[in-house]
Parts: sequence; structure tokens; C-alpha cells
Amino acid sequence: MTGPLTGMRGIVLTQAWAGSYCTELLAFMGADIIQVEVRKRPDSWRGTYDAPLAERLRQVETAREAWNCNYLYNSVNLNKRCLTLDLQTEAGAATYRRLLPLTDFVVENFSPRVLGNLGFSYEQMAAVRPGVILCSLSAYGHDGPWANIPGIGGTIEPTSGLSALLGYPGGPPMNSGMMYPDAVAGLNAFAAIMAAIRHRNRTGEGQYIDLSMQEANLSFAGEAALEFLRTGRQRERMGNRHPQFAPHGIYRCAGEDKWIAIASESDAQWTRLITALGSPAALSESRFETNALRKENEDALDAAIEGATRSEHCEELAARLCSAQVPAAAVHDGIEVARDPALHERGVIAPVRHPEAGEWIQAVIPWRYSGIQNPPVRPAPRLGQHSAEVLAELLGMREEEYERLVAAGISGEGPPD
Repeated sequence: MTGPLTGMRGIVLTQAWAGSYCTELLAFMGADIIQVEVRKRPDSWRGTYDAPLAERLRQVETAREAWNCNYLYNSVNLNKRCLTLDLQTEAGAATYRRLLPLTDFVVENFSPRVLGNLGFSYEQMAAVRPGVILCSLSAYGHDGPWANIPGIGGTIEPTSGLSALLGYPGGPPMNSGMMYPDAVAGLNAFAAIMAAIRHRNRTGEGQYIDLSMQEANLSFAGEAALEFLRTGRQRERMGNRHPQFAPHGIYRCAGEDKWIAIASESDAQWTRLITALGSPAALSESRFETNALRKENEDALDAAIEGATRSEHCEELAARLCSAQVPAAAVHDGIEVARDPALHERGVIAPVRHPEAGEWIQAVIPWRYSGIQNPPVRPAPRLGQHSAEVLAELLGMREEEYERLVAAGISGEGPPD
């Protein structure tokens, strides 16, 4: 392994997106991330044991188990090892307790009551491993009236104020459609853990990090929240528009489902935008001369711009506008992003070969260092793939002891017998 966290280990209890994404970033830093899962109830992003293989995977000879091939799980668990342990059993909890002295940090995203019920509160962990860092990602934090209310990205968006800002004028609040709060919480947790590691390196002190998904996402609505506090007005939903300048939107181009995003932040950019579009008469009207007038007539403005863009190739128009110093970009779908030669050249999109799912293009490490090498990218683990390896390597567990855990359904691979 290489990277700034080489030599550090996290034995983590994360699942779904927020916690798994956070710990994937730590793995990309070079940390040895051992993902602890349970055989009787696989990670929700693995899916269920009776789920069928995705249609495209049925053509892959090595693809056998849907829970090992789920693209959701495999996208956020790169560079990890997977150990199965049932912490609700005495032997499973005892095994996890033996692993704690060998870990630098623990990350979990259970409901607040779960970890204590398992006998692994921060105080209990710190007694076994002084200086341990524990990061808890929960929906609403570990105290307060909402502490034990369950939540996911789709419910965190409304409670953090984000949904009130998303949607179209006169329409209902909307969610982003992609569980955006999970990624926000994961990034916040990643930063908090890195800071806690820095603090421990300086002081020797461990840290308990109580991270609320709601609070992490509230900070992303800070501009609108401050606007309300200063003015007493709730910002209206604006669709793709900007509160101050126009145009700012997405416009149809030639072809099926082809679009371009265009913005103009000043009157000088507006002049260049008109020229790049061939100076159509509809955009040269006096009601569009200044930014203030364009905001007043934004419906007519957007219609006039789309009248000019509908016959244009989105990529060619985006290049022409950018060369004129006008912010613009073609709207890419997932397949177009995956095929982007620049992203491949920079290495952020790369082929990853999974032992069952085969080779697929994935988004990998999103940064590069000048002085150190990123670790090689490894595929997400199969369920329980590294159980025997980790227990033998870290605890010196003999095969017969491991097989007893497997027979009891406490460890092993795949569903319990």
C-alpha cells in the first residue's frame, strides 16, 4: 500500500453510501480498511440473497452471486477488505474486541442506540484501545429529540432545507434524485477523521466524532439560510436559474435528449454570447440589454436562447461559447462521462476487474499527489472474502477456530447455511 495513511487501519461498521464512501476515501489514502459485515443480513447496497443477477452480468462467466456483483456496493467499497462477524453473538463480539487494539479508527453508521447495545460504545472501545478514533454517522446525531429517528438521503434533503430550494417556480419542493446527502455526509466524515488523526498525532488523544447527516447538509444550504436570517424571506424555488444573473439554465440542442448549460454573469459575457450564437434578432431586443432587464424577462429570454440552440450540436456549441469566455457545457449522461477521454487520461475513470463481476469502468481515486503514489485500485470485496485472511493475519487465528465461527454462521462467506 502507498499513500499518506499507509500503516493505519480502520475496522469499520459502515454500509450503504455515506459511511462506505467515507471509508473508501480513507482506503484511497492508503489505510487498511476492513469492512465488517454480517452474513445473516448483507449490506443493503449488496441487495438481498434472492435478488437475480443484473441482465448484463448474466453474460459474464464468473458472475455467480448478485450480492457480490451489485454495482451500488462495488462503487463505494474499492480498496477494502471484507470480514464477516456477527457482533450479536458472544464469539463474534469477542473476536471484534480482540481486533480493536490493532485499529486506529472505527467508523459506523448505525442508529445511535445500536453500538452501545452491542457493547461497543466509544468509552468501551477506548478502554480496549486507548487513543481510538470513533466516527458515528447518523441521520440526526446522537442526542436531541431526533436522535433515534431513522433517516436516509431522501429524508435528510427535506429536513436539512435542501428540498425547499429544489424545484420550479410555483411547483412543489423536490429532492435531487440521487441521495445527495449521503455523499455530503461522507465527505464531512472523511475530513473530520483526517483532522482527528492529526490531533492524535500531536496530542496522543483519541476522539469521538458525532456527525449528523442533517447538520452536514444544512451547511450546504448556508447561503439561503443566511439570506432568510438577514431578510426574513424564504428563497423561492428557481429551477435552474440563478438568483442574481441571467441567463443561467439548460437549453435543448439538436438531437434526441441533447442539452447545453449556459450562464452569463455580466453584460460583457452576454454580448459575447449573442455573437457566438450568430447574433439572432430575438436575442438583440432591448428588453435583454442589461442583466436587470434579462432577469425581469427571464421566461422570454430562455425561450429566445433555446430558439437559437435547438439547431446546434451541443458539444460544438459548448466549445464555441467557452472559447468566447462564456461559461457553457454540454450535458453528459453516465455513458458519455464513462467514455470521456480526458477523464480516462487523468485516471479518474479506469477499468477495474472484479473477481466475479468482471472488468468494468469505474470512478476511482479523484486526486493525484506530486510527491507520493496513489495505491493501486483494488475491486470491492466479495462478502466475507477476506475473513480467514484477516483473522489469521491480525489475530493468528488457526483454521480450526475460524471454521468453528463459519459453522456457527458468525463468519465466513455468503449466506449462512
